Amino acid sequence: MNAQVEDWEKRWRKGVLPFAVLGALKAAPRHGYALAVAVKDVLGANIPEGTLYPLLAGFEQDGLTTAEWVIQESGPAKKTYAITPKGLAALQEGARRWKAFDASLRGLLDG
Repeated sequence: MNAQVEDWEKRWRKGVLPFAVLGALKAAPRHGYALAVAVKDVLGANIPEGTLYPLLAGFEQDGLTTAEWVIQESGPAKKTYAITPKGLAALQEGARRWKAFDASLRGLLDG
């Protein structure tokens, strides 16, 4: 594949990461590793901890998610993240805007 296109694709994946994370949390609350796996399955790329956890901290600070420590039957407690009503509203608004952007871009590319 063209190196330029590969670079564009990396940027696309990074740009949609907030939507992908909130979308995965919409499906169910998840701890960090499970969230990284769910997003990797969609985006096809690993999300470094240095990217995922600051994003989650920002979401929590903005009231888009909550986090709580969940005690496991075996093993250590895991911090589990859940989307809030404010986060769901942001995701829905983002999805609406994404669809409009996608339609415009398709018109440009297909036209």
